[in-house]
Amino acid sequence: HRLAGVLAQLVAVYTAAAEGARAAEAARQAVAEAQRRRQDLELKIENYRKLEERGKARLEQVRSSRELAAVTTELDLARSVLQKEEADWIRLADTIAGLEVQARDADRRLEQLKQAQTVTRQELMEKLAAAEAERNAARAERERAAREVERALRTRYERLRTSRRSRVVVALAGAACGACYTTVPLNRRVQIRAGVLIDCCESCGVILYADDAGE
Repeated sequence: HRLAGVLAQLVAVYTAAAEGARAAEAARQAVAEAQRRRQDLELKIENYRKLEERGKARLEQVRSSRELAAVTTELDLARSVLQKEEADWIRLADTIAGLEVQARDADRRLEQLKQAQTVTRQELMEKLAAAEAERNAARAERERAAREVERALRTRYERLRTSRRSRVVVALAGAACGACYTTVPLNRRVQIRAGVLIDCCESCGVILYADDAGE
């Protein structure tokens, strides 16, 4: 349980770092996307400026009022669109500036989080190593003790332990099972208390033993 607790703390630490990294990456991607839109907009603006220049050049070459009206209309349209695109460019530039500030803030928060977690991670790794060593020692001791148990009883215990969430080995509670409080027949109780029988509760299946201190 202690090992699981340390692992849960480690997961929380790495999750926080991952979330910070995702936030920073999302902010950088937002800046890159806005910059891409600005480049596309700059290309459009350049094209409309060329149209405007060509329109101005054509004004000097027209010979009739009809041609003059057509060229003037085209030129006015190009200028109108150009003004709109330039206004969009200015707004986008402001947006990019704000996004760049957000990206820098996200990167700074991520770096601060990493620095703050340095000591925490080191402490948790030390706790993890200690918990793993304790767990391994407990497993070795358990295995040593299990070798002294009859194979059939050990098999029964392991089967019960893997299928139940509650206790597997339970003391008698007077004349009853200490888990479900079903009465245990007298002859079986006597044998259990005498140490000549290790038996299971007929009702809930737990392995019963006699706890003299609890009698």
